[in-house]
Amino acid sequence: MVAFAFLLVGCGAGGAKRTTTATDNLAGRTIIDVSNVERVDTLNFGKVRAGEVVEIALAFANSTEKPLLMLSTETSCGCLELEFPKEPLRAGEKLAGKMTFYSSGYNYFPPRAFYIKTSQSSEPKKLIVRADME
Repeated sequence: MVAFAFLLVGCGAGGAKRTTTATDNLAGRTIIDVSNVERVDTLNFGKVRAGEVVEIALAFANSTEKPLLMLSTETSCGCLELEFPKEPLRAGEKLAGKMTFYSSGYNYFPPRAFYIKTSQSSEPKKLIVRADME
């Protein structure tokens, strides 16, 4: 069984919950190659109504030949939560995770940067997170 670390950094946690990808396996998940810090990936929650709790199902990948450990995350928005594998990703491996957006109090959501620090690079993996508020 995959163990997960949880990071929750503030913001309202109430409201309706919607998952953008409803799968229990890795098929259909947005793949984030955390070993490739040169590429900036974008996560788009799509149209979101204020007060909704929305999730994006992710698969974290390691495209290198060495194990990779996801160490920590950082963002300027307390409304984003990332669930990621706690154990190392082996070479070529993909493991499940998810990002959750707590939209309570947002009428507008400008693109936000989200950073994932790994054991393989001094530079963090950068994600841009977007949502179109209705």
